[in-house]
Amino acid sequence: MSSDQHLSLGALYREMRAGLGDAGRVRVTVEFQERTVAAPAGEQGAGEPVSLETFVEYEDRVLDRAQVALNGPDPPKRFLVARHGSAYAYSLDGGERWGRLAAHPRIFDLEEFEAELGQIVVEDATYDVLDGSRDLQGPAGSWAVPGAGYGPAPERFVDALDVSMDREAFLRLLRIFSADVDDDPDAPALNAFSVSMQAADDVSLQYWWSLSDTVSEAGDIPLKIRCGVSIRVATLGAVEAGAVRLDQALPDVADLDGVWAILRHGAPDAPGDGDGPEVG
Repeated sequence: MSSDQHLSLGALYREMRAGLGDAGRVRVTVEFQERTVAAPAGEQGAGEPVSLETFVEYEDRVLDRAQVALNGPDPPKRFLVARHGSAYAYSLDGGERWGRLAAHPRIFDLEEFEAELGQIVVEDATYDVLDGSRDLQGPAGSWAVPGAGYGPAPERFVDALDVSMDREAFLRLLRIFSADVDDDPDAPALNAFSVSMQAADDVSLQYWWSLSDTVSEAGDIPLKIRCGVSIRVATLGAVEAGAVRLDQALPDVADLDGVWAILRHGAPDAPGDGDGPEVG
């Protein structure tokens, strides 16, 4: 690779995903976890972890079904979205009853995600091959493509990657999910981060980061936030899902904020408090 070329996270992802193919049924699992600690030095103050888990299934790269679950100290909240003709429907009871969802749900856009990965520059990648060795690390900024001389290239030659990137590249990775770390001067500071990828029956991208701040009511109490994202892409065989039949007793909902409003208040479009967590 010449000095004016750059390895991207998208190139690594495409190499590891090559065996999965682009057609047919694909499931994407996205899990976000956050744990906040706010306590004076020497005291225990870890809050319960909060996780937002999303399962998204595509049929030939068209959103077919999705499930979103929010878990934490409060009772869990969960809903389903499924294709209904040329539109979509939502369910709050595991698929027993369905209401009409007016908007195309923006939960996770696989094509947009893959395109954004191509804009994230990687400094270095240390990887395992299928025979388990870890001695094939190339020089910084380089990547051993199959047949380039670092070793034999079996059909799926990469098994796991530890990825190195600079701070700006990682911040761009976070912005894929609208995590505007460091954009706000008053936001918690980014302390550390890590990125890795694995390939087996699925392809997974995992990254975590830690933030630090102080509690606003008492500036001497440190606040630490640890976040993690796991994204897994896997192929699925044919799935026979039950038919979606709209229940006229359920209200039509304009968008996913309205679905969150029903979960929280029992009615859509609750004034001022209808926004749920961002899921895409």
